[in-house]
Amino acid sequence: CVLEHPIQDVQGSPWPLFQLVEVLLRCVWPSVDLEMYRAYTNAVLTSDVGFVHCDAEYDSHVTALFYPNPGWQPELAGETCFFDSEGEICLSVLPRCGRLVLFNATIAHVGRAPSRLVWGYRYTTALKFAPRGSDFLRTMRQAPVVADS
Repeated sequence: CVLEHPIQDVQGSPWPLFQLVEVLLRCVWPSVDLEMYRAYTNAVLTSDVGFVHCDAEYDSHVTALFYPNPGWQPELAGETCFFDSEGEICLSVLPRCGRLVLFNATIAHVGRAPSRLVWGYRYTTALKFAPRGSDFLRTMRQAPVVADS
């Protein structure tokens, strides 16, 4: 299940998460002026299947993943796995409450389903960024947004 968040509601938000992401983006990628183009929350159940994917094909794009899952423990699984160029897992991140991960959007990754011990959803809020003024952003502003549940 994916819940899209209108960009105008997210950008410039007084919520500390978005302020923190903006500061971190400037620290980690100081030479690139990044602009958010998409924000959404994934809700994953035990029965869901994740597929390895990249969020973008451009090195200049960045993804921020926020995990708002209270009380998450390792036996609940649901980690985000990142892959190297050989297709091997090089990093696995548990979806602990308050955790934030920033990464180049060309890195292959997958959100794993939670274990059967979870009676509900494993959430991630994703924020997608591209260089301000890029052709990609101009195209995105013209494209319709469709959200399916």
